[in-house]
This record gives sequence, C-alpha cells and structure tokens, in this order.
Amino acid sequence: MINQAATAFEALVARRGGDLLLLVDGSLRIVRAGLEAAELAERSADALTGMSLIAAFGSAPLDAIARQAAAAGEVVVGEADLGHLGERSFMVDAVPLPGGGLVLSLHDITALRRMERVRRDFVANIGHELRTPLTSIKLLAETLLSGAVDDAETTRDFATQIEREADHLAQLVDELFDLSTIESGQSRLEIESLDPEEVVAACVERIGPVAERREVAVRRAPPPAEQARALADPARLGQALINLAHNAVKYSHPGGEVRIGWAVAGSSVRFTVADDGIGVPVSHQQRIFERFYKVDRSRVRDRDTEQLGGSAGLGLAIVRHIAEAHGGAVGLMSEEGVGSTFWIEVPVARSA
Repeated sequence: MINQAATAFEALVARRGGDLLLLVDGSLRIVRAGLEAAELAERSADALTGMSLIAAFGSAPLDAIARQAAAAGEVVVGEADLGHLGERSFMVDAVPLPGGGLVLSLHDITALRRMERVRRDFVANIGHELRTPLTSIKLLAETLLSGAVDDAETTRDFATQIEREADHLAQLVDELFDLSTIESGQSRLEIESLDPEEVVAACVERIGPVAERREVAVRRAPPPAEQARALADPARLGQALINLAHNAVKYSHPGGEVRIGWAVAGSSVRFTVADDGIGVPVSHQQRIFERFYKVDRSRVRDRDTEQLGGSAGLGLAIVRHIAEAHGGAVGLMSEEGVGSTFWIEVPVARSA
C-alpha cells in the first residue's frame, strides 16, 4: 500500500500549488519528500528517507501533529515552526492513508504571521500614543471642573497644556495619514528637476523659528564645487528634510548648531542634516528609521518636548518611505555625546 501511496505522492508533488509535501509510514518515518521539503530540512530528498520527523526537522510540533493524526485516524491541522532556527511558520495538514502512514502538507504562513505581528504592534503603539495625551487632557479638564476654573492664572496654564496635547494628537493623526498614504502607494510624486541650494535654503528658513526658540543656530553648509540638480518631488523632499531638521533641533543642546547641506554621491544627490547634539547609541542606529521606534525618552528634557511637540516615532519612518519612493535611501552617522548626521538621497537629474 505504501508503494501505491508513493506513486500517488509523486503525482501530488508534480501538481502541488506551492505546498511542501512529505510521505511517512506507520512508524512516522519519511518514505518520500518533495524537493522543497528537503531544502527546508537542508538535506537531499534521498537522505531524508527513513528519518524520523524529529531527526529530519527538529520540530516537536510537527511530530506531535503527525502522531495525533496517526492515532486518531483522521485529518489533523496545526502549526509548526521549521527551518533554520525555526524562522519559518507552516500550517500543517496531516492526512492518514487507508493502509497506514500519512501525507503531510506544509503551507508556508510566515508572511501572514509577520503581518499579524506588525498589526498587533501597530495597534499597541497607537493605543499608547493616544492614551498619554488623552489622559492628560482628561485630568486637566477634571481639575478645572473641580474648581480650578475660578483661578484665572491656573485656567490659562491648563488651557495652554490642553492646547499642547491637542496639537500632539493632531500631529500624530497627520503623520499616520502621511505614512499610510506613502506606504500604500497612493501618494503620487510630482517629480521635478530641483536646485539643491534652493531646497536647503527653504528648509533652513522653515526650521529657523523653531530652532530660535530652542536657542539652536541653523545654517547652510558650504555647497560643493560641482554643479548638480536633484530629481524629486519638491513637497515630499521638503517634508523629509524638515523632519530631519526637527529631529536635529530637538536633540541639540541650547547653544548648539544644526547644519543643512548637500553633495553629489554617485548617481544621487545626498542632503544632510548634521548636529552636535546627544547622538544616537550604536545599539539603536539599525532601527532608528522604523515606525514607532524611539530612543530612550529620558534623553530629551521636558523643555524640548514642550517646544517641539511630542514624538510618535513616525517622522524618521516617513523620511525613509519618501526616500524609497524616489528610488533613494536614508542613513545616519552618529557618535553618542558628539552628534549625528542624517542623510537622504534622491536621484541626480541627468541632462538630456
């Protein structure tokens, strides 16, 4: 009967829709394995013959699903993590055969599980970011209603705080909308040939008032000797540079300096925003452009947060997506306690 099953198994492998297939006997030892299953086990298909599921894949859940199906004599469905370090997730269908043995069909659901984790993390982060300002607004309102409203100075102070928290909520909504629009591809880029010096000058002008309140100087870095033009959407590129400049001002010390400039880097124009602030620890640099990722909040004083608004950890993620939408890239060079240089690259505008 196993021979007949093996013949049917070969036909099934030939017609598979992307699933990994295994045929095991009544002792749950492998009789035949599809090529994809063999690759997952990092062995040849012939080498897998006669091996137990535990020995072949090192997966107790896979073995347990097969044993349950063999004992019950009915189809059993479950999940198992397989591959190197169990980095891939599979939905496993264990189907008993009339003469003994099983056919195991493994469907890769790694991407699905990853998306579910991203969704859960997203909801958790949004909940946290919304809860903080909403709780503050609620407490301020309750204090006013309990009698503090009769004190004009206290009322003005609380109203200012409520306005600040409302601005933070509005900023969060705007950043979420921007990020969603860019990630979904719904944001159409209006590509133009731009003068990098004009782009830098506009950024310096826009960030100037914010930097002045923080007592941080902002200046244009000396332009390079070579001439070039950038190929980019002026609004989106300006948004990305402003996000980087806000970040630089926020993490600079009073009396510090932020330098905004550009240079040609191969086939790209690289815009840079440098500061002499607190820097980014090496352990955070690989993840700094992920959405909702934040370096330790305690590194920024309350005064900074009041002047520049709260941060939901979306600004640098937006910069990364804007760069990628242009076919460019982002990056940073930073030394803790010395300062940081963030950069974004967009294509050079070539002449005809």
